[in-house]
Amino acid sequence: MLQTVLQPPPFPIRVEDLTSDLLSEALGATVESFSHTRIGAERGMLGEIFLVTPTYAGESSGPESVIAKFAALREGALASARRSKSHERELRCYVELLSDTPVNTPKFYGAWLDPDTAHFLLLQAAIDVDEQVDQVAGLTVEQAKSVLDQAASLHARWWQHPDLAEATWLPRADGEHRVHNLTTLCQTGMPLLTQMLGDELDEEDLQICAAHTARLPLMLQRIAEQPSTFVHSDMRADNLLFSPADGQVTLVDWQGAGVGPPAFDIAYFFAQSLTVETRRSHEDALLDYYQAALHDRGVTLSNTEIRAGYAETFSYSLTIACALPVISDPTEPRVRKLALAIARRSLEGIKDHQDGYTA
Repeated sequence: MLQTVLQPPPFPIRVEDLTSDLLSEALGATVESFSHTRIGAERGMLGEIFLVTPTYAGESSGPESVIAKFAALREGALASARRSKSHERELRCYVELLSDTPVNTPKFYGAWLDPDTAHFLLLQAAIDVDEQVDQVAGLTVEQAKSVLDQAASLHARWWQHPDLAEATWLPRADGEHRVHNLTTLCQTGMPLLTQMLGDELDEEDLQICAAHTARLPLMLQRIAEQPSTFVHSDMRADNLLFSPADGQVTLVDWQGAGVGPPAFDIAYFFAQSLTVETRRSHEDALLDYYQAALHDRGVTLSNTEIRAGYAETFSYSLTIACALPVISDPTEPRVRKLALAIARRSLEGIKDHQDGYTA
């Protein structure tokens, strides 16, 4: 693994503080000036993302545009990031692991971190994105297959790899800090979620929600007991950038990355990014597709091994719905729609697979 190169403070914590000098150093070209535009305001939960367009001096040249990602300055988001060390984790993924992983990620230009405050800055290449792709609407089966190909490449590269034991900054599903952070999010966010969704939840939904926080640590423990690999842990459509040219998918937002079984990514991806109807109609076929993709990359797992931790992961997915009212901007119109989509898909997955929980 590469040596960690996270640049320390001081550094810009807001786009208004960004300078041409910093961009010049990161991009290896003389930036005379730049403009910026906020993007993904309704999608980012722990970060604020800007498209930065530099103007270069003289004959100097560099990328036409780059992405600058900052910590969201809402205290709820910063507090969650400090508890979970999510910002440090994302930056270290880019520096230490992803450069040696055969998955599509944006070109990396630089990373700055203040662990005491959870402020950070990440500079990456801008990606041409199909704006028609929407997590609330859900992905198609063909798009899901593209994601599963990337997941198989990620999981096969790091399957049972000894270096993961040395990367102690990558949490397991039942890591103490992760369980504490997720439990805190559930305790705070579940009442807000149920209030936000109101009549969208029936009596069975409310019973599952009421029992969820107490049940979560056991679910995470069961997931962590399975043979493991490097997992993205937030593999959902809003973190998957599809090319409008060829449909290739690029994975971003590695703040939740950790160590866990393949199903921790796969079931989560299904729960977050497929409509209930699409998942139910194509679930088995897509799992078979992933199993074959994994086999093609040198890792052969049985049907049972592929599904280890699968049922439990729908409970983890519900936790992310709880997080939305806490760490997202509640004034964004899309937040309620996204919370409803995630909650409904997770709840239906829990109901469909409740007999499959590990004994």
